[in-house]
Parts: sequence; C-alpha cells; structure tokens
Amino acid sequence: MISHSFIGLFRRLLVLLLIIGLSACSRHQGTTQLCEPPGSNAEEPSDGPALYHPMAKPPDAEDDGWPVSNLEAEGVNPQLVGQMLGDIKAGEFTKIDSVLIARNGKLIFEAYFNGFGRDSTHDTQSVSKSLGSALAGIAVDRGLITDVDQPVSQFFPDHWPHIQTDREKKDRITLRHLLTMTPGFEAEENWGIGPRRTDEMRRTSDWYRYALDMPAAWEPGTRFSYNSPTAVLVGGVVAQAAGEPLPSFAKKHLFAPLGVTDYCWSITQSGQVATNSGIFLRPRDMLKFGQLYLNHGTWLGQRIISEHWVRESTRKHVASTRPDKPRVKSSRRGYGYQWWTRRTLPGEDAKLDLYLASGNGGQKIFVYPNLQLVVVFTGSHYGKPAGHAQPWKILDRYILPAVLL
Repeated sequence: MISHSFIGLFRRLLVLLLIIGLSACSRHQGTTQLCEPPGSNAEEPSDGPALYHPMAKPPDAEDDGWPVSNLEAEGVNPQLVGQMLGDIKAGEFTKIDSVLIARNGKLIFEAYFNGFGRDSTHDTQSVSKSLGSALAGIAVDRGLITDVDQPVSQFFPDHWPHIQTDREKKDRITLRHLLTMTPGFEAEENWGIGPRRTDEMRRTSDWYRYALDMPAAWEPGTRFSYNSPTAVLVGGVVAQAAGEPLPSFAKKHLFAPLGVTDYCWSITQSGQVATNSGIFLRPRDMLKFGQLYLNHGTWLGQRIISEHWVRESTRKHVASTRPDKPRVKSSRRGYGYQWWTRRTLPGEDAKLDLYLASGNGGQKIFVYPNLQLVVVFTGSHYGKPAGHAQPWKILDRYILPAVLL
C-alpha cells in the first residue's frame, strides 16, 4: 500500500494544486481557434456513455504510433484499475473525462467519459505552459535562441522601446526567468493576494504588451510568481526567435514528429498564441508528450528535444511556495521550466519521484521516471477544487498501488 508519507505529501500538494491553474478559466475569451486539420474545431461533448476496453485486453492499436499492451503484462494490477473504472462510472468521481496509462513505453489503459472519446480533443488549460516550454527547448536546441540566459528584451524589439516603468529590472529578465516564473512581475494572481492578471490580459488586444507592462516588483530570479502572462511571453520569445508563427513552428518540430494531427490553438485578436492555456489535444497525444519526456526527448527512436533540455526542464530550479506564506516550504516541491516537480526525501521510496504538467479543471500529465509510468487525466471541473483533487486521489487509491504492489 502507499506509505503514510506519500499520503501526507498528497494532502500538502493538494492544497497547492487547488490554487494552481485557477488563473486559466474554462473558456478562452478574446481568442479564436486555429485547428488542425483545417476546418475542424474543439467543441467539447457534454454527455455520453463511458468508453473503455476489457481489463485483460490492451487498448485498440491505432495508426498514431502507440505500441499497446495489457495491464498485467506491464506489471499493473488489473483488479485495482478495474475498481477505479467502476468507481468513476458509479459517480464517486465526477467530471473525469479521460484516464490513460502508459508503462514501459506502451499504452496499457484508456477510458473516456461524459461523451468524450479517443478522437476528441480536450482543453489542456495550463498543461499548455509545459508545451510552450518544450517549444522553447527546441528553439534553443536548433540554435535559434542562444541559451536560456539570453535577455528577453532582444525578442521584443517592437515592444521594448515603449516600456515606461521598471526598465532597469526588466532589462535583466532572461528566458530562464520566464521559464521558472521568476521574472519579478507583480502578478500573484493565483494566490489570491493580487489582481486577476489573466482576466485583465484577456481584455486587451496585445497580450505581449500587457505582460511586459506589468510592474516589476522584484529583482529577476528572486521570487517565484506563477502567472499566465509570463507563460504567454515564452511563446512570444519562440515565435520571434523562429521568425514564424508559433503554430507552424510547433507543427514542424513537435507535433508532426510526434504524429499529432488533431489539435487546436487559441489565438488572440492580434495573432498571438495563448501559450498560457488554450491548446486542445487528444488525450492519447497528451500521453505522448509525457512519454517524450520520459524517453529523455525521443519518440519512436526519433530525437525531438535534447536530453539536456528535458533534464533541465524537469528538475527543481525554484521552490514552488506561496509568497504570502514563505515559511510553508518543502524540499519535495519545486518548479522547473514550466513543469512542476516533486522529489522524495531521504529514506522515502524514490520510485515516487515525479514531475507533472498541470491544468485547471483536471488536466494532468504525471510522469514517474523510476516507475516507467505516465498517467494522463482530463476533466471538466473548471475553476473547482475537485479538478485538482480528484486525479491525486485516483493515483493514490488505485493506480500507484496497482503498480507498486
């Protein structure tokens, strides 16, 4: 069974994750959709039967690159996974739209609920931030960006001359600061002690201008401040460095190599991409993204992101503590390059080390490197605590015991 230390960790992480992502609401005001294939859309179902496969059999093999296997063959207890499925169907957990599990590089379980199916794209919410980080890594790998310490000012030549306030601090902001949410902007939106920056940003036509005009309250690199405008700037840096729209860069260098063909972007009125939230993907493709990182940057033997970038992205660079409660700290929790991290303490089971992409409503990509395990959840509990709580409960109650027993 799961240790008491892990359960205690879950409870502490839950408090943090109930807050994370609330800046990204369920609809993307002020944006339009740019979808692949052209003419498709990301309209989400509202009702329908659960879709799943027998526990003793593998998921259906599709022409999407996923090798498939069954639960037992990959060392996962099918009874516990079946119990999870039954409890979701019985309504013990609500607005869970999908659960997918990959182990040892193979898809071994998938289930869809509430009218969603294998071919439905789902709003990933703040999981989009981790995708934006991957695109930044690809740009660095390809030499389009010198390194993460390149000043942000170099990527926004049309915006920088108009910056009126805090110029000296903003001149010292680098891509590293954006990726680790430490540029020093006064944007504590997710902790309830400052303005709702995301809502304000959506009411403007130039999101880059809005983000760069935020007050620089702290020296870059000194304070963690999770917020959506900072993530939008990451996408802007990549687009400027690549010299092309972000969707076309992503299609060539991330989505096409992964075999991702069905997706939508949220695009602002001025053509900027909402890399803070608003990328719609199929859950099987979300799972690919997690597997890409578990594979140290490769998919089906093809190098997509450098191993160095994956390693740097998923290690703790800063403590992800609440700025209004600086004494509430844990050496377990951290933030990498727009990935959340959690490491076990000495004496605990290192198999439970993980990193994750997390979004409002219940969007999660959990990666357990030492278990060779990737788990994806999608959900529709937008703006509700249950969106973050339920995936952790399901992991703790069913999936991790099914792997560890």
